[in-house]
Amino acid sequence: MNEEITQVIREYWEKGLPQRLHEREIELPLEKNFINDIIGPRRAGKTYLMFLTIKKLRERLDKEATIYINFENRKLMPLKESYFNDIIKFIYAEELFEKYKTVYLFLDEVQRINGWERYIRSIHDEFKDKIKIFVSGSSANLLSKEYSKLLTGRHLTTQVLPLNFREFLQFQDIEMTNKIPTEREEVKIKKHLNDYLHTGGFPDVVLGKEKEAILSQLFTDIVSRDVLSRAAIRKEDIMEEFSYYLASNVSNPFSFNKMKNYFTSRGIKISVPTLLNYFWHLKNAFLFFDSLIFSYTIKDQMQYPRKIYCVDNGIANIAGFKTSENLGRLYENTVAIELLRRGFDLYYWKTKQHEEVDFVVKQGTQIMKLIQVCYDIETMDTKQREVKALDKAMDAFHLNEGLIITDEIEGQQKMDRKNIVYRPLWKWLLDLS
Repeated sequence: MNEEITQVIREYWEKGLPQRLHEREIELPLEKNFINDIIGPRRAGKTYLMFLTIKKLRERLDKEATIYINFENRKLMPLKESYFNDIIKFIYAEELFEKYKTVYLFLDEVQRINGWERYIRSIHDEFKDKIKIFVSGSSANLLSKEYSKLLTGRHLTTQVLPLNFREFLQFQDIEMTNKIPTEREEVKIKKHLNDYLHTGGFPDVVLGKEKEAILSQLFTDIVSRDVLSRAAIRKEDIMEEFSYYLASNVSNPFSFNKMKNYFTSRGIKISVPTLLNYFWHLKNAFLFFDSLIFSYTIKDQMQYPRKIYCVDNGIANIAGFKTSENLGRLYENTVAIELLRRGFDLYYWKTKQHEEVDFVVKQGTQIMKLIQVCYDIETMDTKQREVKALDKAMDAFHLNEGLIITDEIEGQQKMDRKNIVYRPLWKWLLDLS
């Protein structure tokens, strides 16, 4: 039996869990007949979600009924495929099957071992009544085609993103109920919203003091460890510059062809397919995501610019070039992240007269909502522009209500049989009426 695996498991049993585990609004399902895969960006809280689950299990089970292994542990380097067989040998040697009805196996950053999918499927199929498996990874490759094919009908996926605003407040020891807060509470919430808009929701950043330093290092780690180290990218300096450019342009339309021309003007030869490949890797590492124009034809979706969003405002703010328009763009980026977290597909909509709606929110085949995000809607011209676009979109999608998310304005505007709702961002994020 492998000594490294034995040592790591025993150290986990002896060391115990971190002292303070902040609750999240995400829970891992415990159905026995499924493998749980947990995906999301680096440092978003996947490991702590595992620890929270282990903590709850330990309330009714001995600690030896759970096994946690992090495959980024230096003691396990270089990583070996044989570790999976060693885990089973350890379980047999410790007679865990005799002691416990189910052994709960948590494998963190499992995708770092080549061919891990085959071993996980084999363990699941052989011991599905005895071993409940949880795997995590900071790459969408965890859900590769090979993995999905191997584990069809055998797995449940949980996506972990940085903290939502309610969780952010809880990390600041502010408990939110669904009641409307008092005036004093509202002032406090708005102050924290400003922090959330600028520093984001990565737990280490929220709890840390050197926020800018942590964010800067986190951005570098995601690009270097979750993109460059895993992808066959020859022009690493171009990828890094591309990443900074995207961070500087969150919530803006983005054209890969114009990006290619920009590099060409500087004497750098790069093709559109290469830039698309770069973006795929950044998206795969959960650093950026995009919104296509809404169209019933794939051709239109591909030829129009797409809007780029960053998975965390703190990263966009620290890595991007700041301008006077930054706050409005951070508002829109925050809404995009929250819609992604809620499981919606995102599109934007535009008329031939260039009137635009920020979000066409789709779930399955159904258009659920139309949303405009406008930080400052005080001027009449701005309000008319936002309302006019929303009005046309409601006609196009046969909806009788649209939403404008604002800084302070709240209320409703009736237009014939249509209704436009105005809601402050903080209330929308907290889902308060």
